[in-house]
Amino acid sequence: MNARISRIFAALGFALACTGAQATDIINQDNKAYKVTVQGEGKLSTSSYNLKSRGSQYGACGYSWCTFAIPGSKISAGKNDKVFIRSGKLVKG
Repeated sequence: MNARISRIFAALGFALACTGAQATDIINQDNKAYKVTVQGEGKLSTSSYNLKSRGSQYGACGYSWCTFAIPGSKISAGKNDKVFIRSGKLVKG
């Protein structure tokens, strides 16, 4: 009986590990630092991130979709997307 319970818990742990949290990542591919403003699903929340040259911010948006902005560029992305900064513009990848 104990072996059966152990297998159930092992399977449950594996299932939970495979369904990890999803959130949008921002990857700066420029040699310039940027302040990125992130607004979640309309106006639910607003956050700012300072990305260094060639820096990244993981988990920037956990909502269904968010709007990302840097000076001169704005884009919307879902929580499974990756947002890149290339040549001063935001692009989804």
